[in-house]
Amino acid sequence: MSHQHKARGSPCLSDLRRQRVSPIYHGSLISLYLSFQMLILDAGAFQIQGPQEPLVAILNGEAELPCFLLPPQNVKNMEIRWTRSLPSQVVHLYEDGRDKPEEAMEKYLGRTELVKNVMHKGIVVLRILTVQPSDNGQYHCAFKNGSFYSNAVIELKVAALGSHPQFLVEVTESRQLRLACKSEGWFPQPKAQWMDSEGREIPAESETHRQDKSGLFHVTISLLLRETSQKNLTCSVWNPVLNQKKEEQLFTTGQFSLSPHCAHKMGLMLTLHGGGSSKHISLVLFSSSHPHQSR
Repeated sequence: MSHQHKARGSPCLSDLRRQRVSPIYHGSLISLYLSFQMLILDAGAFQIQGPQEPLVAILNGEAELPCFLLPPQNVKNMEIRWTRSLPSQVVHLYEDGRDKPEEAMEKYLGRTELVKNVMHKGIVVLRILTVQPSDNGQYHCAFKNGSFYSNAVIELKVAALGSHPQFLVEVTESRQLRLACKSEGWFPQPKAQWMDSEGREIPAESETHRQDKSGLFHVTISLLLRETSQKNLTCSVWNPVLNQKKEEQLFTTGQFSLSPHCAHKMGLMLTLHGGGSSKHISLVLFSSSHPHQSR
């Protein structure tokens, strides 16, 4: 106890510790602090940002993808490279103060440009012309200035509204009526459904999606018409990106299957509602099993 008391009370030992340890300790703190501040300043001076939420572009329209240098500074003398998922997939290259379209992928030739009048503010906007389904996805905006390099990722969602639904009627092998609803030219893949007069979904007998060479989707949903079927039907096709839909309504009356008492034909009345108007279509479908009535 006396030794500990003497050590704490010794002015010589205390002074020695202050003289030999404190200068080194404080010097290290200052160096560490300055280094940390330089890192913060460095990161803050060269930070690239893009939109946090995906951008939406309409098929065959224009898309503008912005990215920003923070704090703002002129980027006209920097290298600016827009790519897709791989660095070799160049969408647009700006280098040595000019655009270099020869470096871009073939499918982007003549379809991209930079908005030059905002570059002095540290803003780089890539404009994509005649937007295609293949333009959907992520883009990398990269800045290079000397040894500095940084990039940001921007997501573009391409969307297209397809055609108004069309109805097709056919007779099945079991002599029932199948009602099909068809719509074309959607992107991305739409959701299609049958609904009753109360807006409740009716399970489809079948649903097919087909993507054509241009990347657009075509959808067909079918329903078997029975005597107990809903008379008031709606076919709805919905785009999940735009949250928009196109739909057609119809009202059906008539005989929906071939009976033993009327084995040669069946009748169907369709009332179609769309675009604020109604159309009435009467169909008499003849069975091929009755040669005298077939046409």
